[in-house]
Amino acid sequence: MEFYHLRSFVVVAETKNLTHAAKRLCSTPPAISAHIKSLEQELETPLFIRSSKGMTLTDKGKLLLIKAQKTLDSAVDMVNLAAENQGELIGIFNLGINQSIQSLKCPKLIENLSEICPGISLQLKQSSTGKIIADIQNKELDGGYIYGDIPQGLTGIEIKKEAITTIAPKSLALNNIKTLQDLAPLAWITMGDYCPFDEVIKQKLGSTLCSKVQSDHDQSRLELVKSGVGLSLLERSIAEQEQLIGSVQILPELNFQMPLSFVVLTKRLNEPLIKAIRQEINILWDILI
Repeated sequence: MEFYHLRSFVVVAETKNLTHAAKRLCSTPPAISAHIKSLEQELETPLFIRSSKGMTLTDKGKLLLIKAQKTLDSAVDMVNLAAENQGELIGIFNLGINQSIQSLKCPKLIENLSEICPGISLQLKQSSTGKIIADIQNKELDGGYIYGDIPQGLTGIEIKKEAITTIAPKSLALNNIKTLQDLAPLAWITMGDYCPFDEVIKQKLGSTLCSKVQSDHDQSRLELVKSGVGLSLLERSIAEQEQLIGSVQILPELNFQMPLSFVVLTKRLNEPLIKAIRQEINILWDILI
């Protein structure tokens, strides 16, 4: 029985409506419905009577609701007690992020933690994939978001596939670009510090890529492209916004998708703080286990 299944059950019981419950949990009605069905299958009993008017608890559902609420109310106390017994600093999770806080849903994560685990707070560190991996391995970060394959020793939750494209200065003459190989001799702004984006460029254009400057900060690379320094890779959603306002051009020849995952050290999976944050990440991104 998963913690978030109970959480969905309690909220549906309170709202009597999948849509309202999903809105409160920042999820979707199909995801919440799946949580309820999974719980009903595990318990081998229906918990709700479904009708056009909404969701009404069955008699057994009413009995379970009391126990489920008690379980949720005591969950934070259990986590904090276990953590205190181990002498850990409760409430501080150092999180590495490689996108904007909005695209990674950090405000909603903070809100959820304040409601469900009020003793836990986040300390955010903007960084790059390579640095986040190194900092997690060195225990300078407790977890973080990374692009690409998950290295040995880390355990990850893939949250989405990110579409990546190439941006170029407005001054670049696109009629001179006929093939991928025409991109290789152009000036590039690469990421450095073990970024899987760089590996994709080298695989497709060759190792003799002309890298004029390196920056692991998306906004800095974007500004350099706008200034005419060279080409670079960027999340397509951001690139399309910039193209709409006429600040850059998009070159689709190198378009690809890159997995984005939340990762922690495998050997820390049983730590109470790690467990709590992983649970919230699953809920935040509607990941069914």
